[in-house]
Amino acid sequence: MSWRRYIRWIKWPWRWVFDQRERKDYIAQAFSRGIAAIIGSKSMVRQTWAGSGTLDGVNDIAILVTWDAKGRVHDFLIEHMRALKAAGRTVILVSNSPKFPDDQVERARPHCTLIAWRHNRGYDFGAYRDGILLVPDYDALNSVIFINDSIYGPFQPLRPLLKKANAAKADVWGMTDSWDTRWHLQSYFLLFHKPALQNAKVREMWARWNHVQSKSWVVNKLEIGLTGKLETAGLACAALFPYRDEVTKFAATVRGQEILTDENLAKPHRVLLERMLELADGGAPMNPCHFFWDQLISDGFPYLKREVLTRNPIGMPRLYEWSDVVAETGHYDPETIVRHLRAISKNRVV
Repeated sequence: MSWRRYIRWIKWPWRWVFDQRERKDYIAQAFSRGIAAIIGSKSMVRQTWAGSGTLDGVNDIAILVTWDAKGRVHDFLIEHMRALKAAGRTVILVSNSPKFPDDQVERARPHCTLIAWRHNRGYDFGAYRDGILLVPDYDALNSVIFINDSIYGPFQPLRPLLKKANAAKADVWGMTDSWDTRWHLQSYFLLFHKPALQNAKVREMWARWNHVQSKSWVVNKLEIGLTGKLETAGLACAALFPYRDEVTKFAATVRGQEILTDENLAKPHRVLLERMLELADGGAPMNPCHFFWDQLISDGFPYLKREVLTRNPIGMPRLYEWSDVVAETGHYDPETIVRHLRAISKNRVV
């Protein structure tokens, strides 16, 4: 019996203990951190394929990370790559998927410059780091977008937003920010300008990277903690759609239009809005991509978090109307999202 068969026996118990999502599973986090230190900072990339174009002399790139149980390159991912290219980005697609069939590699090739398939160690942040190592001339880079496939879109052209997120105002930009635990840029989209890329602490971070296989560690130290580390390193961070603006607009809309007393609105919807208003008044942070997803899109936000549709984490009523909200942007076919939902959903329809 080969050693691989023994590994399969312990895979699920191992994941149950050391791959937890709880933020306070410190023993599991410490163990995973120790294993990562032993493995070291080597890249987890196992194979690469050339796409269209070249990375030689590129200045502005996007590292797009994807994961799919079957290694599929879905239509929404192709649309995302097309939009990034239209915004002047050279795209590197990094797949964390457990498999990557040849036909899916071929689907991706025309829409990116390089494709990388890696072991899913360190999750999205590990893929961001391994993706940056694939750039032949790091010092030539003016900016890098680190972005993952947890979002549908974009529903708006990206170039105007990227111009707004200029280096004169901040060194690192996110689309949205969060005040959960402490203030941070949400990590599904991070734009690093040259001052950030050349910052000594950032360069040291890439060089000394360890791929920690703990989701809770990644959440604590990177999804939440990275923004603070960047600011400590002297870098200015900002969000294109700040939480404070969105929550203020939400509260003003609910109160100004007397929505809570509107009998035409179903009671579950009014109850949710009342609860959201209570959270806003009490200063309790809400995830803007969950609570204000429709307001954000109407404000020009170009994305919709996939989990809003796949899990509906806040229990929003009438979520099936999401397609109308997307269609009203005039830049994206909702059927692209519907096709993906058909492929992955079980016992759920939105």
